[in-house]
Parts: sequence; structure tokens; C-alpha cells
Amino acid sequence: MALLIDPEGCEIAALEEMVPTLEGAHVIEIGCGDGRLTRRYAARAASVLAIDPDEAAVAAFRANPPVGVIEIRAQPIDRLEVPDHAADIVLLSWSL
Repeated sequence: MALLIDPEGCEIAALEEMVPTLEGAHVIEIGCGDGRLTRRYAARAASVLAIDPDEAAVAAFRANPPVGVIEIRAQPIDRLEVPDHAADIVLLSWSL
């Protein structure tokens, strides 16, 4: 597993700026990996659907999930099916 580094702290700063909007929100996180970012907001969200196609990263995430209502799926985005209006916020970071 590669360690992603954000030396300027831009990614974390952007997420922390969003935290008030995450409070009580239903979140879909695309490309959750091992839950690196999910851990920073999951307890504040009403629910999180976290997906990533990397089975190993998802297994690591499942082995040590953060506090909160979280569903973790090992699947690619092109196979994601959720009902309309199922999320208030969709997060995508380092996933392209």
C-alpha cells in the first residue's frame, strides 16, 4: 500500500473546512482506501458509505473501522448503485 502525502496540508484543510457541513450528513466516499480520511469525519456524519476497488485496502479498513455508522464496500464506482437522494455529500480524493 502506498502512503499518500499531502505536504501542504491542502487536502486535510479542505476536509476540515467541510466538517460543519458533514455534521449529520449522509456521505458517500469514493476511493476510501484504508479509511485515512474517513476517520477524520465519520463520527460526525449520520452515515457513511465508503467504497474502494482495492480489496486489500478495504480489508485493512474493515479490520479497524472508525466510530460511526459506516458501510464499507470493496467495489469500483462504475458498479455503485444507490437510490436517488441517498447522499447529502459525495467525497472523492486521490481517486482518479
